Amino acid sequence: MINSKIMLALSALVIFGGLASGSVLAVEISDEDYKLLQAYKETLANKQQPPHKAAPVSDEDYLKLQALKKKEAEQQQPAHQMPHKAEPPTGGHANLAAAATNPIANLMQFQVQDAYNWENHNSDGYSNATILQSVIPVKLPWKSVPLLITRATLPYVTTPDLGDPINDRKSGFGDTDFLALAVPKLKTKGVQVGLGFNSVFPTAGANGLTGNGKYQLGPAGLYLNMQTPSWQWGLFGYQLWDIGSGRDGSDRDGVSKLSIQPVLTKHFAKGWYVASPDTPQTYDFNAEKWTWALGAQAGRVQKIGKQPVKWFGEILYNPEDDNGPTAEWTFKANLTFLFPE
Repeated sequence: MINSKIMLALSALVIFGGLASGSVLAVEISDEDYKLLQAYKETLANKQQPPHKAAPVSDEDYLKLQALKKKEAEQQQPAHQMPHKAEPPTGGHANLAAAATNPIANLMQFQVQDAYNWENHNSDGYSNATILQSVIPVKLPWKSVPLLITRATLPYVTTPDLGDPINDRKSGFGDTDFLALAVPKLKTKGVQVGLGFNSVFPTAGANGLTGNGKYQLGPAGLYLNMQTPSWQWGLFGYQLWDIGSGRDGSDRDGVSKLSIQPVLTKHFAKGWYVASPDTPQTYDFNAEKWTWALGAQAGRVQKIGKQPVKWFGEILYNPEDDNGPTAEWTFKANLTFLFPE
């Protein structure tokens, strides 16, 4: 039989949790279980009377009470692991902020991002890229590999003034990027890996200034370590080769590029965080040159009304000035809508 003091304390915690403003601190119980707790309280009161008047508890009700006790115990985590009151846990992460900064979290997202390049190498004036990106997790039927993360990115690009013979800037949609990473279930807690591919489709069409005109494909992988509270670190990378030409890309140069993105994020209270850039360092094997993205970002995960969002600002610097008309200084602004289950 369950100790009466433990059950009284459990009842008090359930009542307190139901009044708490943070949804993740409240233990959610059904109306049936709530009635069961009330009935059990009456049982405890009856036990103060002669034994023949005490109401018995059935085996089924006892098992339900044990399950409620276990659910309550799961809430008693160390303080550094407890979610922020406004942030429900997602995909095994301590809070929504940790999931939102994990590229392979089980979290549906839609983001709008603008990258403004106010200085460019080997060209005049500003350039800009606005992207729309969706991240959609797909549940897989295998226990060893239960999740597939898909990410689709469509940019709208405005080039700098490229000089003769263009003598103007050009605007248009860029090439569409589609990434897919399978996330296996690991025995090591706090570590995730994603393995899959990255691909590019020449949606820029005839606009050779905003796209490559090539179908591209290559392997992709990510390692992420979350074993230190409030920290995430790891490495994301992919290789792209051209595997065919679009309708207007047969006369353009081939593609062979390696992109490497270090991942380092430090979380603070109330959803604030700082992180390494979300832009990779890229090596072009054909040109034998790097394009760098050195900088940092700062942002926050919070709610706007009832909608969870992530927003951040980021500053980047590329010192490589002999690799064509590339961005030198960039400021990024990002707003991501989060859809936890």
